[in-house]
Amino acid sequence: MAQRTVALCNGKYIGIETIYTVINGQQINIPDKLKDLRDKSQSNELFCPCGCGTNLILVAGDKNLSEQHFREKTGTGECECLMPIEGKTSVDSKIVLKCWLDDKLQASDIESRVPINTVDDTKRRPEFTFLSKSKEFAIRYWRTRANIVDDKLDVLTGNLSGINVMYIVDGSNGGTGGQYPEALMKLQEKQGYCLLLDVEDTDYSKAVISAVFYEKDIDGFWKEKEFATDKLSRVDIRDNKLFFNGVIVENLLSNAKEQFANEQNIEKERRIQEDRLREERHKQKLEEQEKKRQEMERQREKNEKRLQQQREEAEIRRKKLEEKRRIEAEKLEQEKRQREEDFKRNMESNFVQQETQVRDAEDNRWIKCEFCGKIAKESEFISYGGAGHINLGTCKECSVNNPDVKEKAVQEIVTQRKKYDPTVCPDCGGKLEERSGPYGRFYGCTNYPKCRYTKRAKR
Repeated sequence: MAQRTVALCNGKYIGIETIYTVINGQQINIPDKLKDLRDKSQSNELFCPCGCGTNLILVAGDKNLSEQHFREKTGTGECECLMPIEGKTSVDSKIVLKCWLDDKLQASDIESRVPINTVDDTKRRPEFTFLSKSKEFAIRYWRTRANIVDDKLDVLTGNLSGINVMYIVDGSNGGTGGQYPEALMKLQEKQGYCLLLDVEDTDYSKAVISAVFYEKDIDGFWKEKEFATDKLSRVDIRDNKLFFNGVIVENLLSNAKEQFANEQNIEKERRIQEDRLREERHKQKLEEQEKKRQEMERQREKNEKRLQQQREEAEIRRKKLEEKRRIEAEKLEQEKRQREEDFKRNMESNFVQQETQVRDAEDNRWIKCEFCGKIAKESEFISYGGAGHINLGTCKECSVNNPDVKEKAVQEIVTQRKKYDPTVCPDCGGKLEERSGPYGRFYGCTNYPKCRYTKRAKR
């Protein structure tokens, strides 16, 4: 923090910046101002602005002094001093601005920290940082934009008897981060742009001032657009207007705003074109996808048609194969029936003899009914075989319907009882012999394997 930088003398504020000036580009102290302030401090005419009654003494002029300031005179205060300490950047900026005004205005009446009520009929006491009544020109400087409030601005831009006010803020307040720069927009609304000051200590030759304006881009973000910047010592003031490199700041602003608008329009057109291209690419992609889908659909239909054709061909082959098998089966069945019919026609003579069984080529045994003469397979007979009639039997129909069957059965029972010979095979009339098998002793027919009759031997 800077030391005490302002004193009160005869109702007026005197800032430490008032002792600085520039002569032929060189920054120096003003000897007359130094002498005047020093005389007043020795005469106890300099007081603390807070109203505590403390006398102040000027500390300045020594080339080895790091900071020019006002020092309290011990034992002169009437109450506790409440004077706020001013920041170093604020003091440095005011010293630089005082040098700039002396350099460019060439006015002898430049005052600092001037209450506005000295030039306007108001009870409000906002102050000009600097004022030259002869040039009708004033500067209002802010170290922080938080102090830029509407009521002070309204007073500063009111009826000021023709005084033109220029607003300047410290460069650290610049930037937006995309947000609305509310405080700086207040200044822009008043003078059309903002002035940002950057200083290096109190060195006037190194101070830089930039002119910027704030505008929303097409995305809705607030941008800070710098349209003029230079060392403060090279920026001129003519007719209370700023000139960068000989060009009035308003013209630079107009060109910069037009350029910014053009850039936004170009960007807007670029995005429209980009959206159009994106839309076309998307449309083309959809068309390609549709073509691919249609091609896949055609391929699917082609594959389905081929599969259907394969199924139909397979079905035709299956039907042909079934038809072939059916014909072959019918042929075999017909051949079989033919063989059976031929067998039946030609086997009549086979039933004359009763020594061997009558069998066809498939080893099916055939029997002739003794009562109705029916010739059929053994499954159609209820009984068959026996000595002297190995190929004869009684069919199922005759066993139920023919009374001669019952009569013969009775006679046979009687005859068998009379002529029963346990050594004669009842199936074929062959000789029964006792044999030995896995299940013990048994009687088997000597006509084996043609006759398979057996019976268990008695123990």
